[in-house]
Amino acid sequence: MKQWLAALSLATLPAGGWAQTPQPTFEALEAMDRECTAFLQAMPADRQHQQALAVNRAAQGDTAQLCRIRASRNTTPELPAGVEATYVRPDLCLFSPKTCALLPRPVMLYLHGGGWAFGSINSCASFCAALALRGNCCVVALNYRLSPESPYPAALDDCRSALSYIRAHAAEWGCDTARISVGGDSAGGNLALALAMSDGGLYAALPIYPVTELYEVPSASWQKYARGYGDDAELLLSFCAAYAAGQERDPFASVGLASDSLLRRLPRTLMLSAGRDILLDQGTAFVQRARRAGHQAIEQVVYPTATHLFITVPGQPTAFAEAVKLAASFVQ
Repeated sequence: MKQWLAALSLATLPAGGWAQTPQPTFEALEAMDRECTAFLQAMPADRQHQQALAVNRAAQGDTAQLCRIRASRNTTPELPAGVEATYVRPDLCLFSPKTCALLPRPVMLYLHGGGWAFGSINSCASFCAALALRGNCCVVALNYRLSPESPYPAALDDCRSALSYIRAHAAEWGCDTARISVGGDSAGGNLALALAMSDGGLYAALPIYPVTELYEVPSASWQKYARGYGDDAELLLSFCAAYAAGQERDPFASVGLASDSLLRRLPRTLMLSAGRDILLDQGTAFVQRARRAGHQAIEQVVYPTATHLFITVPGQPTAFAEAVKLAASFVQ
């Protein structure tokens, strides 16, 4: 099992200042392995197939089943006592520590996962609150428009609008307007990268197991983890088709197709990936491409014994906690 430690990639960013962030211990990696196994065993065998059918039906105009899935996932979690959640706009929730800050805090726009088709502020609230508390920062979560009712570029347009709103109001929230970051998981990680490349003026980006290519990529991780893990190929392709609506080759949809000049617009970037994930190789290829394009302030950390969903779906608490530690150090 020592290969787990070797597989964990953590390097110092040229201007990051986060090299002292604790790396997962051997015991933590073992815990991730146990939790991942239990998580996958507890997952109903046909859940992702049923979700894919719901997305496909919605793309044909029958949204009833998809709406039921959305409602079942949209439950308000219990937040840590030290964090306050305030809706600053109907679609934006600000998570901030209740303690007073001597200096303006960093702020992150966080974009939930769910294949662009479901998910909400509630689905990422636990992570946003934990990050705000651990990182002594503010996190603003967005309810962007969902597909297939609102396909690309609707969600990305909502992200751009939210970023403009944060820039206009960050100072009144006690936040540092020079340290505005963006993060997100899965589909939200895709949106985070697209937003960072289109904006070019952000402090940092934190994509977590992002989708980078909205079409089938016959990579090793695709073939190995296409079924029975946290994100089955059938469901992923349904998500991508519903969101892209024929524009899957647009570089702000499939961010892995971005030009070198777009990749160089990224701020310092930390990608967190799960080792047992169909999307692992997509993320790795994106980081390698960005480096070849001349962007050296980008790194990938892989939790080799975790699977997709550890940010938003309970069941992998060690991977969740380690991600919070890294993210909190990085955003500062």
